[in-house]
Amino acid sequence: MSETTMDAAAKQRVREALLAQLQAQLEASQESIAVETEGAQIDEEDDHREDDTAQSYEYGDKAGVLEEFAAGQEQRAETAEDLDFSLTDVVRPGAIVGFDGNRYIAGVVSDAFDVDGITYEGISADAPAYQALEGKHLGDGFSIGDRGHTIDFLA
Repeated sequence: MSETTMDAAAKQRVREALLAQLQAQLEASQESIAVETEGAQIDEEDDHREDDTAQSYEYGDKAGVLEEFAAGQEQRAETAEDLDFSLTDVVRPGAIVGFDGNRYIAGVVSDAFDVDGITYEGISADAPAYQALEGKHLGDGFSIGDRGHTIDFLA
């Protein structure tokens, strides 16, 4: 039988891995922005073709899209930083909740990542799944769509 909860130190390791993943994604986005911004630069003193100007605009457009994406990533990192990762017996932002063999960090969007051989993924507080989980306890049932689930892990 698998464990149904975790201790504070293990939960802190999950928090640290989540923050490291979100920070690495933000840094990668910022590097991409720098590359796209550099590509958008045209030296006005050099001769350049019309193609160069068009390509400059394209790089600039990409940089703008990447800046919006990076702003979203920065917001996710800030949200994760502000979560209360203390142990809990109720699903709330900062709780780690498990069902159907999967584990989720409530209150933040994130890609899957591993800690101590277990995979975790973030679930936004705006997500319908979170709405179904909020306020529930270990062993409680809930439904997402027409599928029933039971909370089998909570920390």
